[in-house]
Amino acid sequence: MASLVLLALLGLSSMVEGLNLSNFNRKNVQIEKAFSRRDVLEKLSIISLATTVPAPEICLAAPPMTVKEAESASNQFERKRRKAPPKLLRAPLNLDFAVLLMRSSYNAMDEIDCVAMDQFQKDFFFIRQAEYLPYTNSLGPGLVKQGDLSDAYYFDFISFAQYSTIFRDITYDPPMVFEEQQPIIVGEDEKQQFVSKVIKRDPSLDNSKLAQRHDELVGEKILDKLNETFAQTASAIPSIRSGSSGINEIQASIQQLVNLFLTNGYAFNGSVNIKKEGKNGGLSGAEIDIILTAPANLWSGKALQLKKAFPTNDFIAKTTKVMLRRAGFQVSSSVKYTSSDEITTITFK
Repeated sequence: MASLVLLALLGLSSMVEGLNLSNFNRKNVQIEKAFSRRDVLEKLSIISLATTVPAPEICLAAPPMTVKEAESASNQFERKRRKAPPKLLRAPLNLDFAVLLMRSSYNAMDEIDCVAMDQFQKDFFFIRQAEYLPYTNSLGPGLVKQGDLSDAYYFDFISFAQYSTIFRDITYDPPMVFEEQQPIIVGEDEKQQFVSKVIKRDPSLDNSKLAQRHDELVGEKILDKLNETFAQTASAIPSIRSGSSGINEIQASIQQLVNLFLTNGYAFNGSVNIKKEGKNGGLSGAEIDIILTAPANLWSGKALQLKKAFPTNDFIAKTTKVMLRRAGFQVSSSVKYTSSDEITTITFK
């Protein structure tokens, strides 16, 4: 039965929200024959979230999401408290980059082993289902391109649903050991089946560290991909080193990171400004502001902050912190939103 369920998912030609596979770069959505745990579940996370077929029962970590919980009085009250998404001119996202952000967030969740990823799909679906109509109704007809990750309005929504699920499943006191249903290929006819596997988390990664580790992993994955893509080009991020790079060199490196986000359509505009000089000519206490205009997470970032969620989808903050920490700097970040901007402040310790 599980094999039939997955084959049905992979064979869908249209999605509950009108998702059309033609909107996706085929190299990102091709389902290879060599199914792995991450490949199959990850692709279902980004593409297949379109059916109410129940997840297998033996996969409990955080309590499985239900329609009742998704439509609870507290969740409905939260929706009413949110401000409507702003109607702004927004750049189209590069599809590969949009997939990178979603995939990095999903893979990081998989790596920290706090919930069965087949259950994560179900939780993600119920949250997405409950949130979609309130979101689109608040914008009005025709503004959201359903299922199109390159549409900033749709990305804003789906990223909110993804990080709401991540926050929920990380903070529900997940166990160190649980069962997960994983896909395998069997027989000469290559039929797919699910098998139960016991997942045991690294004992050094206790529940109090899950959110921070997820935050770091996402930043690492994004930065690694950008470096891999642009390292040998004129668009490479200038290297910085602790002890030899001053605030101006660091500002220039962060600006180039921002430029790569802009090149991929993540925001309409972006700048990096020195907000505060460090003490005694050094970097301790220095602050740098990263300002993105009409970013793809403008509504979702604010909505996640309203939930007091951590981690959130502050992708530029995650990536900047990883870049600076790899260079030997100790930094922290804070993020705030205006009606049109995301403002990230990086503080040097």
